[in-house]
Amino acid sequence: MQARPWGIKINIMSENYALANSTLSPETMVYGNLISKLRPPQDLILIAPMQVPESVFDCETANRQGYFNYPPVGLLYIASVAKQVNPDINVKIIDLNLELLHRAQKDNFQYNFWEKYISDVIESCNSPYIGISCMFDVNKEVFIQISKFLRKKFPDAPIIGGGVQATYDYEELLQEGDFDFIFRKESEAPFEIFLENVCKGDLTKKPDGLCFIHSDQVYKLGEPIEDSPVEVDIRESYSLIPIEKYYRYGGLAVFSRFNGKDKPFATVLSNRGCRAYCTFCTVRDFNGKGIRARTVESVIDEIKFLWSKGIRQIDWLDDDFLWNRGRTLHLLKRMTEETPDMEWISNNGLIAAAIDEEIMEWMVRSGLKALKVGIESGNNAMLKKIKKPTSKRKLLMASALFKNFPKVFYSGNFIIGFPNETFGEMMDSFNFAKQLGWDWASFYICQPLVGTEMYSMFRDLGVKQIEGEDATKALNPGRLAQRGEFGLSFEKQKDGILRGRDIYKLPMDIIPSGEQLNEIWFTFNFDINFSGNPHLNAKTELDKTMRWFESILAGYPYDASMVAALAWGARLMNKPEASNVYQNNVVNILSKSNYWRQRSEEFPEILQMAGL
Repeated sequence: MQARPWGIKINIMSENYALANSTLSPETMVYGNLISKLRPPQDLILIAPMQVPESVFDCETANRQGYFNYPPVGLLYIASVAKQVNPDINVKIIDLNLELLHRAQKDNFQYNFWEKYISDVIESCNSPYIGISCMFDVNKEVFIQISKFLRKKFPDAPIIGGGVQATYDYEELLQEGDFDFIFRKESEAPFEIFLENVCKGDLTKKPDGLCFIHSDQVYKLGEPIEDSPVEVDIRESYSLIPIEKYYRYGGLAVFSRFNGKDKPFATVLSNRGCRAYCTFCTVRDFNGKGIRARTVESVIDEIKFLWSKGIRQIDWLDDDFLWNRGRTLHLLKRMTEETPDMEWISNNGLIAAAIDEEIMEWMVRSGLKALKVGIESGNNAMLKKIKKPTSKRKLLMASALFKNFPKVFYSGNFIIGFPNETFGEMMDSFNFAKQLGWDWASFYICQPLVGTEMYSMFRDLGVKQIEGEDATKALNPGRLAQRGEFGLSFEKQKDGILRGRDIYKLPMDIIPSGEQLNEIWFTFNFDINFSGNPHLNAKTELDKTMRWFESILAGYPYDASMVAALAWGARLMNKPEASNVYQNNVVNILSKSNYWRQRSEEFPEILQMAGL
């Protein structure tokens, strides 16, 4: 652990401070002395890391705008708080993910561009503080790589971390990642206090939930508060990022590309928290119990501001957008009145039980183009076990409403591999997905996230999914299928693992292994969404279906099943030239990929869809 030049040892505490605060806890006293030795920041550098590590980054996917390119809204909130404390502080936001996706579309691209890029920015600063956002485990490797580089390059600058993943890995990041401070959970309120401490010498309050390291020991200042304010006006902070350019280099998951890759997009957060107690989700642990909502007026003001910046579609970041029926209707009606041409999507799953006929009508009138519903399981007993606030009956009622609005794209999220889930219970989900017949059914393998009730259940069972690397790879199997990363590579598959449609021979009472789950996942997805696609088979809604497959293909350019489905759809739409192009692409993929050749043997429909 490299010593911080501005740090102090406990045995050289300020004598006056120690005498005046003799009743304080040891960690508070260490924090107070530490803060007293810091220079106030003149510059605050906020960094959003690259979302894809170099080891798996693919320029072809980047050129197709297939990677996620979410604006760093969390950093806009932190920037706004910093300006409230000290209007003279110079705040800069470095979105390395945006820069990565932009530069990857140019010649002579090098992934390590970021080292010189951030160095040039910080070297021009005076007394800089550096904040880095770490949201998800899949890019923790990048997060730590950046922090270690900055510690070596700028040893005098305090390095601060925050975000979902930082919240749960704070000890590792402080001890091994060269961070000085980690803010756990929501950070606006404690960060404001931290800046008051540093900039004004006001130590009457301490930032609850802040963790820091001193003399190789990790300290924790209490627990984060659960009712931090949500009314932070971030409109001025948008000047720190080129929000009107994000759509050019990536998407908001798949929905933004489906809704038109030439439409500038942004995200909006209207409330925080969720009413549900789902055992697999970190929202209640991270955001606290209950829901804290912004005023409808402030949300409308932000949407109108984004429209003035050229934004034409938004994605709600809310984890429970429909939680209050009256507020929801008021918001949707105001959007219809004030921004009638703004379109919106919801990548975060909506709670189906909250959707009634009036809500659905106003969602569509206010610009809804695509939505996801968190279904998770087609087994009612499992829904209760995972504390999902819905039932199959309520989902079927919502499904009946959806049929009245066929131009909207509907996707249901399903999870397989819950603790002790049998294959028979997974088949209930498969059969329920077929019964719903929505535009898409996304099956995922359960990922036990730290901070959830389910993580503890998996840990007690000694299940492999909590071991990090395996869980990380299963988050998005298939993106690099040409490298054998679509589930198990065939060379490594173990004896006894059923593949292809042989998975349906599994005993209903068996609890599948992690390796077997990968095969179940592939077969369920293929049979529901490709060979069993309701629109391609019925020759309905072909335009919507083709736009969907095209938007997915941007993120999965090496997936033969998706290209084959496009060839099939083009034939159905009497577009022989387009069908031939897709057919040739399937041939090219099969010529280069042993994985897809073997998949096409297991699922001959791949060749049939391609017209081969």
